[in-house]
Amino acid sequence: MRRFLSVFLVLIMASTFVFANGSAESKETSQSGRTLSVLLSEEPAQGDALVNALNRWAQETGNTIKQLVIPYEDQLTKFPLMAKNKDLPDLVATTRLGQLYPDEFEDITTFLDKSMFEQQALTLIGQSYTSKKYTTAPQQFTITCVYYNKDAFDKAGLKVPTADDPWTLDELYKNAKLLMDKGGVKYGIAMDGSRARYDNMMYMYGGSLVVADGNSFKVTVNSPENIKALQMFVGWNNTVMPKAIWAGGTADNPADYFKNGDVGMYFSGTWNYNTFVNEIKGMRWGVMPSPVGPKGGSAILGGSGLGVPVHAKNNDLGKAFMKWFYAKDNFQKYLNDDKGLSSLVGVTYHPQDEQVIADYQVFQTEVPKVPSAFIVDESSNWRQYYDNEYRDALKQAVNGDITPQQALTGFATMLSKKSGWSLVY
Repeated sequence: MRRFLSVFLVLIMASTFVFANGSAESKETSQSGRTLSVLLSEEPAQGDALVNALNRWAQETGNTIKQLVIPYEDQLTKFPLMAKNKDLPDLVATTRLGQLYPDEFEDITTFLDKSMFEQQALTLIGQSYTSKKYTTAPQQFTITCVYYNKDAFDKAGLKVPTADDPWTLDELYKNAKLLMDKGGVKYGIAMDGSRARYDNMMYMYGGSLVVADGNSFKVTVNSPENIKALQMFVGWNNTVMPKAIWAGGTADNPADYFKNGDVGMYFSGTWNYNTFVNEIKGMRWGVMPSPVGPKGGSAILGGSGLGVPVHAKNNDLGKAFMKWFYAKDNFQKYLNDDKGLSSLVGVTYHPQDEQVIADYQVFQTEVPKVPSAFIVDESSNWRQYYDNEYRDALKQAVNGDITPQQALTGFATMLSKKSGWSLVY
């Protein structure tokens, strides 16, 4: 596993191969005076890298862009209805729709060379849960990380942990309370409402959702390790976190709490970095190493992709944009705006600013923390059976409706029955 992760780190950070520039072909097929409709999961922030790329393409080709924003949590109900009514956009920026509804998307390998993509990025982001079809092309390749409020740390007299000496979960909690007491923040910790944030805690405790069982799997959602992790997480929400986020009591974006200076440490992903660079004013911030639990550290790889619906009105226009977008020079400009990890072989972001260089060195130290249990969980494609139900179970525990053990045992039983995998606990 160490060898796999070492090779993987080299691939995503320092690839040296190149791929063909397809911009000429996209210009020929895109025509002009047409409208490309694009589905996004949130209102784009100032300086959004994808929107910048869309606008450059529109200017070059003489076409226009129409943005359709459907919040992440609403997409699972609205997208199937749009597909049923054959009212789908021409391009979809998504983290999961292509994997959940593969029949509604073109196979990107029919109009893009899949060898241009880092294989792990293509598999994690682009492959459907139920087939070998690649429904989306990796747009953002991200890893979980922890942002911190430098001003609050200074007020509280805290030194930032290092990759060689990271905080334990207990130290993190203690210092989160210190930040609230002396650092001038309302919350010591905030997290996106994404499972990936919680799952890192689970892996740090040595838990997992499944374990391999020959060519199949067994369900371990309700293991003692997982229950301990959720008990800790519930405690955090009751003391140092904005509980309403994970209890489902608000639609607020916790990133806004961090940008406003109300949070000491914010667990999110590298995809937020560019937004913070562009939008945080008057507050010093940076990236710190993630903590370690009883069984070590954890970082989760993921990202978002671009897909073209089969029945979109301007299906050919969606394909034309993607051919243009993944041409080497165009993707390099996008990556420079995005300030993220690259999903393409031979294209890398090279920061110039000293602080950005330091932050990216922290990102690189996170990649080897990807746990083997995460790789096994992903290989099981458990989300083809249930997805949001897992997040709902966690939400019920955080809200105090049921105990952590009840929440995890309930979901484990559901997953076992639908998948046919046996329960370990």
